[in-house]
Amino acid sequence: MQKIDEQNESLTIKRAPAKLKRGDDAQIVFEGDFFKVWHWPQELYDGSIARFESLSRADTVTVLALTKDNKVIMTRQSQPGLSEFLSLPGGIIDDGETVLQASKRELIEETGYASQDWYFLFSGQMNSRIDWANFYLVAKNCELVAEKNLDAGEKIEVELFDLEKFEEIVKKEEFRQSDFALWFLRGGDLIATSN
Repeated sequence: MQKIDEQNESLTIKRAPAKLKRGDDAQIVFEGDFFKVWHWPQELYDGSIARFESLSRADTVTVLALTKDNKVIMTRQSQPGLSEFLSLPGGIIDDGETVLQASKRELIEETGYASQDWYFLFSGQMNSRIDWANFYLVAKNCELVAEKNLDAGEKIEVELFDLEKFEEIVKKEEFRQSDFALWFLRGGDLIATSN
C-alpha cells in the first residue's frame, strides 16, 4: 500500500491491463451509454480466422474508507433494477478526472466523508471480455464534512462497521465488490490497511 497525493499519483497508480488483448484491427461496432462493443479478426491455432468480440467501459474507483477510530464506511444501496447491496463507496471516473480526484469526489458524494490521507491498494480487472479497470484506494482518518449528494438513480444509507464485522461482510453475497473479496480471500491484509 503506497501513500498518494496529487504529486505522485501518476507514478504510483497503475492501471491493470485488460485480460483479453484486442487485435490490432479491432473496431467499435456499437457504442452505448456505458459499453462499447469491439470486433476484430483473430487467427486461431489451426490458421483459420474467427471474429472475436469484447466490451469496454469507463474505469471505476472504490474506496476503503476508515474513520479516525478505524470504522469502515460502507453504503447500503438501492439502484433501479438491482437488488439491495452493501458496498464500499465508489463509482465511475469522469472524463478528465484522475483516479484520486474521482475517489475523493465519490467518497464525499456517497457518504459525506472526506480524507486527506490516501493510499493506493490495487487495480484489477475481473472479466476477460470486458476491459474495465477498478482502482482501490484506502482513505484513512475520514471525517464527516458534508451531506450526501446522490445521483437520481441512487438510494444510499451510510453504515459504519468495525474491521472484524467488515471481514464477515466481505464474504457475503450481498457485498458488491467481488474483486475486493477475492483480494481479501487470497491474503489481503485489512489490518495493515488500517495501521
